[in-house]
Amino acid sequence: MQCELVFKDLCIFIKEQIQKNKKNGVILGLSGGVDSALVATLCKKALDKDVFALLMPTQYSSKEHLSDALMLCNDLKIEYKIISIQEILDAFIKQSQNIDKIRIGNFAARIRMSLLYDYSVLKNSLVVGTSNKSELLLGYGTIYGDLACAFNPIGDLYKTQVYELAKFLNLHENFIKKSPSADLWENQSDEKELGFIYEQIDLGLKAIENDDKQTMDKLDENLLKMLKTRINNNAFKRSMPKIANLMEFKSE
Repeated sequence: MQCELVFKDLCIFIKEQIQKNKKNGVILGLSGGVDSALVATLCKKALDKDVFALLMPTQYSSKEHLSDALMLCNDLKIEYKIISIQEILDAFIKQSQNIDKIRIGNFAARIRMSLLYDYSVLKNSLVVGTSNKSELLLGYGTIYGDLACAFNPIGDLYKTQVYELAKFLNLHENFIKKSPSADLWENQSDEKELGFIYEQIDLGLKAIENDDKQTMDKLDENLLKMLKTRINNNAFKRSMPKIANLMEFKSE
């Protein structure tokens, strides 16, 4: 990947989104992971002062992630606010039945989305997305939660490319070395849940996207089955809600 050209193009893209929509800047949720750290860095370099971050931990959140997020805000001189969402999350859980960790994670993601959009009105800013292409293709995110945004600078970068660009921009090694995690519950790990490391996942996703049968023939059958199942089952997360076409019944 030509990192310098990608970096410059993404900075232009971010500036254009703000100018086109006549907003003051961007707001993002900063988790302490590499994806949001990269987006924050891109936005800072593109917009300078017009970046605001919300850090929204729960009791399940990693203290290491929060510490890294704070370090990044201080290093980049980004304005930020910490909002513990545990009390809100507890209120949601009380109204639910037979709750499990997946649904608790979805609640947390949607609470964070609600706060981001509320602050976007307060700041007259756009909510910027932090989901990479690997996550989007697999549907590895919460619809109307962490997948909700006004625009997304890294949505066309595979996870391995996110790391590549993060290294190019000299992000702190804490973001590069830590295990990928949505941090929705204690010790949650993306790669453990998916069953494969991102190097394997991205190789498979690229092969599927390009219909590269030669590469697919060399890959683990279980990997390909998992990828294709997730891509198909979660396709609805990648499109706007369908609206019924009633034109033939509306003619006068």
